Amino acid sequence: MNPAFTFWLDYLDARGGLWERSGDAVLAVLPEQLAATHDLPESALITDDPDISREDGVLFLGAGHPEIARAAESVISNGDVSALTLPHRGQPLSTEDLLARIRELVAVDHGRIDATSAPIRAHRATVRLAALVTHTVSAEDQFTEVVECLVDIPTWIDWPEKVAAQLREAMTVDVTPGRRLPADVITPALAAAHQVLDATATARGRILATGADAERDAELTRAREYYAAALAAIDKRRIGADPQRTALLDARAEATAAERDRRMAEIEEKYRHQHELRPYRLHLVDIPVWRLDTDVRRGDRRWPVTFDYLPLTGTLAPTRCLACDAHAPLVATKTGLRCTSCVPSKPEPPAPPTATKPPKDDRRTHSEQPKPRPTPQAPDKPAPTPVKKKPAPVATPPARKSAPAGPVLPRKAEERKVADFWQLVAAGERRKLARLIASNSPLAALNRLYGPAGPAFGIGVPVGETPVSFTCHNYDEPVAGQRGGTAGVLQTDYDQYQYLLLWSRDRLIEEILPYSMPWHPGTIARFRSGSVTHAPPSHVPLDQVAALLLTKTTPRHGLTFTARALAAWWRLPDLDDLLAQFSPPVLAAAVDRAVRYWSGAAQATYPEVAEAFRADQAAVRKATPILQKRLQLSGTTNW
Repeated sequence: MNPAFTFWLDYLDARGGLWERSGDAVLAVLPEQLAATHDLPESALITDDPDISREDGVLFLGAGHPEIARAAESVISNGDVSALTLPHRGQPLSTEDLLARIRELVAVDHGRIDATSAPIRAHRATVRLAALVTHTVSAEDQFTEVVECLVDIPTWIDWPEKVAAQLREAMTVDVTPGRRLPADVITPALAAAHQVLDATATARGRILATGADAERDAELTRAREYYAAALAAIDKRRIGADPQRTALLDARAEATAAERDRRMAEIEEKYRHQHELRPYRLHLVDIPVWRLDTDVRRGDRRWPVTFDYLPLTGTLAPTRCLACDAHAPLVATKTGLRCTSCVPSKPEPPAPPTATKPPKDDRRTHSEQPKPRPTPQAPDKPAPTPVKKKPAPVATPPARKSAPAGPVLPRKAEERKVADFWQLVAAGERRKLARLIASNSPLAALNRLYGPAGPAFGIGVPVGETPVSFTCHNYDEPVAGQRGGTAGVLQTDYDQYQYLLLWSRDRLIEEILPYSMPWHPGTIARFRSGSVTHAPPSHVPLDQVAALLLTKTTPRHGLTFTARALAAWWRLPDLDDLLAQFSPPVLAAAVDRAVRYWSGAAQATYPEVAEAFRADQAAVRKATPILQKRLQLSGTTNW
């Protein structure tokens, strides 16, 4: 039986049906409700073999049958959510055996691991997340695949594929109902699992998109050649034309160039890879471990570390550095237990100077080298006395400081800026607050709209509440669009509000988001409602496009996307020129869609924005490539 037919029989079992083999076919008995749902008889002979299905009374139910697709959609829609516990098997491990295995698997530079207690039988929580990923390689090509990962909940680290495969196999043998964990414990691990699946889908998409690159390049080449020929023909007709005819030809050339830019952007978007994740399985799995408390020693110094050994896989659970929270090998230093990520490596010694070889054609020794001829002197003047001069020192130019190539991760200095930031928000110091905010950023847009209250409005603080205290911590990896992030909780005199601050490359704050998880705004709505969909009227007068963005985007998608859209609109040059070409609803709809599209938001489509802003859809499509050419939006530059 092929996989599709096997799936249908499993589906029939799970829905309360019965089946058994009957010769070359299968006799299936469907419950009344299931038969009505799939428009099938309550009792029938079924098969996945086309030749057998040609016999009377045998129903074909093979791959591609619409009822199998309907059953698969039903299973995916219902989801597979459960809590499982894998039981302990095998003999207990002694302290010596377990310590020997830990020492074999964990190498601590300059240190030694010693046990401080006996092994404890325990379980370790892991989240299993599976999703359907739909790859859109081009307008004609789509692929759907399954991606899955297992993430360790205490450390938010995904298990290697070899270990994950062993754990998945163990889940099919003998499991019992598992325990429940608080949402604040599961949510960070779930966010990490989503990032793993997203990264896996992105890497897979690059491979799938390779075949479409040649088609895209060929179509771009044809488009360039076509419009180049059209513009050349217009230039040829300009020769000898009268002024009135020349003005018409100039207008036609300008329209042709605009049409060329629109067509090129359309081709690029046609072949731009996108993927969409649709989670369908979420398991909370308790994995059996032997837990051992140890001390990592260096001389008389000791640092306590707890290790979990997995007997199912013969591996250790992942650990993080106590100092920098990185997943890296441990190093016992003189000042504390660190890892290879936060311990500075010793600088390599400078390379010895390389001897300069003489030219190949000069084979004479030092004594055979020609002596310089003396300079002839006038007979009435004595020869000058030679003076020994010290060689002039070689000046080494100072090293030029280069701008950071990647995202800037916040450190202690940025934490001090966060303290100043919230103090200035509470004090209402608009001018001083602006010095901490990156120009032309979404946070600058909020500051322009509402003054010092803008950041508080951005995370949902109502009018009238005053910040009292806050907490903050820095993420040690780029978050939310490959930027440095600082997260925490703002406490007001009435309630508390989560926040995530994102940093620019010049170490200024450029965005505030109403949650503390390291998520992209485009994916936050898939897991929780984290949008601030209400904002008070602006403190400053707004142009028509900005007013439409504030009143239309905020209720639909939240103040975060409104701030991004306003930042994009206000950094556009020649606004009057754009308003002369397109109406304000068209421009507002185009900006709204472009910002949400490059932010990975759902439903960022032309029909959706055209209906929301009551704008002509064709005009929105026409304005989009013009805005994109000026804004140069991308996955990391979302405004």
